[in-house]
Amino acid sequence: MSVYNLPVLFFLRMFFSRLKSVRQTLPLLLLIALIFLGWPTSVLAARVNVRGVSGALADNVAVFLASVPDPQSDDLENYREQLKKSSLQALQAFGYYEPAITVKVEKAEKSYSAEIHIVTGNPVRVTHLDLQIEGEAQHDPEFQSIMRDHPLPLGDPFHHGKYEELKSRLSDLATSRGYFDAQWLTAKVEISIKERSARINLLFDSKERYRFGEVTISGAPELEELIKATQPFNVGDPYSTIMLADYNARLNDSNFFRTILVLPDFARRADGVVPIIIQATPYARNIVSVGGGFSTDIGLRGTLKWTVPRINQAGHSVIAELEVSNPEQQATASYKIPLEDTYENYGLLQMGYKHRNNDDTDSRKYTLQAKRQRKLANQWARVYLLRYELEDFRQGEQRDWSSLILPGISFTRERSRGGLNVYWGDMLQFYLEFSDPIWGSDVRLAKVHGRTKWVRTAGDRAEHKFIARADLGAIAVESIYEVPASMRFFTGGDQSIRGFSYEAIAPRDEQGLLIGGRYLTVGSLEYSYLLLEKWRVASFIDVGTATNDFSEPLSIGSGVGLRWITPVGPLRLDLAFALSEPGKPWMIHFSMGPDI
Repeated sequence: MSVYNLPVLFFLRMFFSRLKSVRQTLPLLLLIALIFLGWPTSVLAARVNVRGVSGALADNVAVFLASVPDPQSDDLENYREQLKKSSLQALQAFGYYEPAITVKVEKAEKSYSAEIHIVTGNPVRVTHLDLQIEGEAQHDPEFQSIMRDHPLPLGDPFHHGKYEELKSRLSDLATSRGYFDAQWLTAKVEISIKERSARINLLFDSKERYRFGEVTISGAPELEELIKATQPFNVGDPYSTIMLADYNARLNDSNFFRTILVLPDFARRADGVVPIIIQATPYARNIVSVGGGFSTDIGLRGTLKWTVPRINQAGHSVIAELEVSNPEQQATASYKIPLEDTYENYGLLQMGYKHRNNDDTDSRKYTLQAKRQRKLANQWARVYLLRYELEDFRQGEQRDWSSLILPGISFTRERSRGGLNVYWGDMLQFYLEFSDPIWGSDVRLAKVHGRTKWVRTAGDRAEHKFIARADLGAIAVESIYEVPASMRFFTGGDQSIRGFSYEAIAPRDEQGLLIGGRYLTVGSLEYSYLLLEKWRVASFIDVGTATNDFSEPLSIGSGVGLRWITPVGPLRLDLAFALSEPGKPWMIHFSMGPDI
C-alpha cells in the first residue's frame, strides 16, 4: 500500500528507492517531515492510496497521477474519472489494456483522500515484428547492430516507450552517420485487445549517406595548416558526427584556440556532399593560469603556469610551470613541436629542476630530456624519451650524487566517461628506462614500472561504484645504494596505501631510516554507494609494499570514507586503519580530483 501527496508522488518514490538501506535513519525522517510540514496547505488537499502495482509500473502510474489537479469544490465524480483515466493511460503504456481499476474518493474537513485498486490483467504482447531498412544503411554495421539487439522481442509485453525508443535510435543514428534525407515509410502498430496481440511494422528508408565536402576555415588564417594537419578525414569520406566531435575536441585540446567550432553546413549540402565549416578564434600570445589544491600527503599545493600557445606558423609552443608544496618544489620549461598533428603526435624538449624533502629524503634533481609522442590504435600513446639527470641527494645516512643518461619508452592509455566525475574508465601505463656506463652513466640499471586503474559502476543511477588499482615496479641493479633517491620505490599515503604516511613504506637501515626499495607491489579495491545525490559512502582495502627482498610483511590499510561530488571532481575524506601495524593506528586522508 502506498500513500502519496500528488505533486511529490514521483519524487518520493524515486527518493525512497535510492535510500532503501537508510529508511529508518533520523535524517531521512526529518527530511520527510520538512517536506510535508513545510508544504502549502493547498498542495496537501489530496492524498492517494494506490494498490496492486509495483516497480516500474507503479512508478509510471505515479507519474500520470501526479499530473491530475486537485478536486474542485464537491465535483468528486469528475476527480474520480480523471484518476481512473490517468491510471489506465499509465498501464496501457506498458501493454496492459484490460485492467480492472476501482477508485474511491472521500472528502474530509479540509482534504480529500482517494483509494485506487488495480488488477492489471494480461498484457498485450508482441506477436509480429517486421523491421526493415532500405537505402545504403541496410549494409551499415551500426544499423545492423540495432536490428539484432532491438528492445521489442516477440512474446514480450508491448511497451510503447520501447517502441518509440527504437524509432528514435534509428532516426538519431541516421542523422549521426550522414543519412540526412532518411524518412519513415511505415511506422505502424496494430493492437488487438481481443487477441492480446501487437503487430509492429517498421520500414525505414535511409536514402544515401552523405560524404564530407570541402572544409572552409575562418578566423585564423595563420593556423590553417595546423588545422588541416589535425583533420581526421578526407574529402569524400563517409560523414560522421562522432568524427566531427572528436576533431573539434582535438583542436580544442591543442590550446591554440580561445574558441573553435567544427560544423556541417547543412544549408549547402547537395549531391550527397555536405561542406564543413571551421570557425576559430586564436588564443592571445600569452596565457597565465594559477591553481592550487590540498591533500594530506603533501598539504597545500600551488601551481603557476605560463603558456605561449604559438610562437610561429608551424605551431611551436612554450610552456613553463612552477609547482610548490611543503615536501616538493619543481619547475619545468617545455618546447613543444607539432609533427603529424598538433594534439596526438609531437616532439617535446624539456628542462626541469625538482627539490624533494620528505622524512629521510632530501633530493635536488636537474633534468634535460627529449620526448617523441605518437598516438597508436585503440587510444594508446607511445613515447620515446632520452633523459639526462644530475641528482644530489641524501637518503637516510647516504649522501651521494649521480649522473645518468636514460633512454626509455612508455605506453599509456586513458579512457573515461563522465568528465571530472568519472562513472566508467580505465588507465593503463607502462614504462621502461635503462642506464649504462657505456654511454656515460654512473651506473648500469634498468627500471620497469606499470600501473593500472579501473572504474566501473552499476545500477540505474550508477549508485554502485567500484575502483580497482595496481602498481608494480622493479629495478635491476646490483645494490639499491647505486640508485639515486628519486628513482627508488616508496609507497604509503592517500594515493597508494591509506592508513600510512606519505611514502613511509620502504626498507630501512639499522638506524630505522628509510633507504627506498628495488621492488614495488601495491593493490587496492574500493566500493562506494550513492547515498544522496551528491554524496557517496565508501569502503576500501589497500595492500602492498616497497622492498628489496620481500622479507617484510605486506602493509595493509583499510577503512571507510565519504565522497562529495563537485563540479571540480570528487572530494574524498577517508578514515583509514593500518591493520598490519601494532595497535592498528589510524589516519585521516583528504584528497580531490577525478578518479582517472
